[in-house]
Amino acid sequence: MKQLISVTLMIILAISIWSCGSGNKSKQIKDYKYADEKATVRDSIPGKAGSWIREGMTCYGIIISLNKKGHGTKVKVIEAKVVSIQPDLIKLKAMEDLIMVPIQGCEKISMKKGEVWEEKEGELFRTRAEAVRYIQTNYSKMDFESE
Repeated sequence: MKQLISVTLMIILAISIWSCGSGNKSKQIKDYKYADEKATVRDSIPGKAGSWIREGMTCYGIIISLNKKGHGTKVKVIEAKVVSIQPDLIKLKAMEDLIMVPIQGCEKISMKKGEVWEEKEGELFRTRAEAVRYIQTNYSKMDFESE
């Protein structure tokens, strides 16, 4: 009698496990609909980030190395991906490793691929060439590291 109950319970358990995973998941995934809304930059972020910027897109930012007095000493372009856009900042993820030549009085001289930072100034560009032109025009007194 105990064996019959055990066998019956095992069969019921096996059928229930099998039936849970036997649905057509690919049809469910194919039929899934979602709103493809991406946040855009609002006017509250000053600088060069314009209405062209969207979450998930690749753009180029400027990294400035500051000394202990807060003065910029070196500047470099970095490729980044827009993680999120908020009213007063844009979160970016580095898409490449960046190493600045060390200088005395500078604490951070590198950024690893995948590292996230918040851009509040909005100096973001569609292409690396646009970022380089901007640096050459606006940061000519700093040491520009092209690569």
